[in-house]
Amino acid sequence: MKQRSLLLWISSLVALLVAYTVVAGALRRPDILPTTPEILQTFGSLLVRGNPPPAGEMHHEHHQHQMRSSDQVDTLVQQGVTLQDALLVSTARVLFGLLVGLPLGILIGVLLGWSRRADDYLHSVYVLIRSVPPLAFITYIMLWLGHSEAHRLIPIVYAVAVTAVIPTYHAVRDVAGRYLVAARSLGARGRLLVTKVLLPAASPAVLGGLRYAVAIAWMTAVGAEMLMAENGMGNLLVGGGMWSSRMQTRSDPAVIIAGVITLAAAGWAMDALARMLTAHLTRWVR
Repeated sequence: MKQRSLLLWISSLVALLVAYTVVAGALRRPDILPTTPEILQTFGSLLVRGNPPPAGEMHHEHHQHQMRSSDQVDTLVQQGVTLQDALLVSTARVLFGLLVGLPLGILIGVLLGWSRRADDYLHSVYVLIRSVPPLAFITYIMLWLGHSEAHRLIPIVYAVAVTAVIPTYHAVRDVAGRYLVAARSLGARGRLLVTKVLLPAASPAVLGGLRYAVAIAWMTAVGAEMLMAENGMGNLLVGGGMWSSRMQTRSDPAVIIAGVITLAAAGWAMDALARMLTAHLTRWVR
């Protein structure tokens, strides 16, 4: 069964690649839909560590033949931006957001789901807070902390936390009453009741929300990098540098597609890890 699923997955990717190659070749609009060889050449250009060329000197002719060049690629190469470094920076930000935001969101979800009084007082406040887009906080954070890594990390933590609250809240509220009655009749109270009965019973739904949190973390991280960052995948997609140079540099669709493919692969890999972790920690459910 697993081999059949793997074969179907590979076949789907191959079919998608063939379809794109045919459409891009038939359209003949590289300014909108670059061909597959152009995308592969762009990957090669972005995987090579860039060095600023000496003043007044052009790239060597051999380099021009080997690597695909455009305004956006040249800007990235001159700034020393590479695909692997950008992906590493974005991944680190996503992991930080998950490591900090998930425990915070789960704690809030347990509090709201377990305590009726806390739910009555705080649920409406949570609904108001979660309605604010994470990227809306960037400028305000900069007023407090200045132009630093904080205004890129805090929105990711916020996005992950508010996402984790929802499945945790409903999982705790939906725990079968007979589990709690049985535990109380055996003398379980307070922390013991929460850690030994409530959380294990709610864990499948709580961990199921991990996959949503991963997706939200990636979307917020790349969005923050596109707005205010000098590195990361978001910076690579918009061409690198400050906004003035971005506006003067014509976007290269091959760079954008190469970045999108890289983000899709990274997101898929982290989603697969989240599924494996969930299956391992909740194997007792089966």
